Amino acid sequence: MGHRLGSAGIPFAAISAVVFHRTVSGGAVGLVFTGLILHVAIIFIWSATFVWVVQRLRWRAPAAAALVGIAALIFSWVIAWSLGGGLSSVLPLGDRLVYAAVLALALVVGMRFAFFA
Repeated sequence: MGHRLGSAGIPFAAISAVVFHRTVSGGAVGLVFTGLILHVAIIFIWSATFVWVVQRLRWRAPAAAALVGIAALIFSWVIAWSLGGGLSSVLPLGDRLVYAAVLALALVVGMRFAFFA
């Protein structure tokens, strides 16, 4: 997704640019690396939220994954709207929808492998 913007590191740089109050640059190695680390940490949080919804609230995995995907999409938009930066500020809506769908699908597939009988 970021490659079409000029550099594959731009989405990661956009994530960390919010934290460091800098402008987005795909060539800034520090921003890209920190954004990658933040991205992984955020995915762990969304995954823990998904597991919590499935186990505690007894939702089915596809419904919980859809909820988490939509929540991630909305959260990203709120960050961009309130802080003026972030992933939603550099990716178009179509890419963000694909990102949310891939996240939801990855959560369901991951749940299948994590709790394989």
